[in-house]
Amino acid sequence: MLTISSAPQGNSLVIALAGRIDAANAKNLEQYCLEQIDGGAIRLIFDFTAVNYISSAALRVFLVIAKRLNSLQGSVKLCALNTLLRDVFDISGFAKLFVITATVQEAL
Repeated sequence: MLTISSAPQGNSLVIALAGRIDAANAKNLEQYCLEQIDGGAIRLIFDFTAVNYISSAALRVFLVIAKRLNSLQGSVKLCALNTLLRDVFDISGFAKLFVITATVQEAL
């Protein structure tokens, strides 16, 4: 199960994720994020503090979001990835595509 919540901070929207991001809920995450972008949010910070699993389907979602925001001169930052999540991003090569920080404050 995945829980998604968001709150504006400065000129960014911080999206806090909790639980598993897998094939069963990746589409919901994508739809949620695209709705936020369509609503004007072009600087997204994803807080992974409470995420314990991420699948390849979820990685694709972050790629879609990054491409959409790049076309709008926006940005995506990822923060608070645990060791397992960081390994997934490193091994897949996705760590090179995103700014990854230790904390939300650092991302801001």
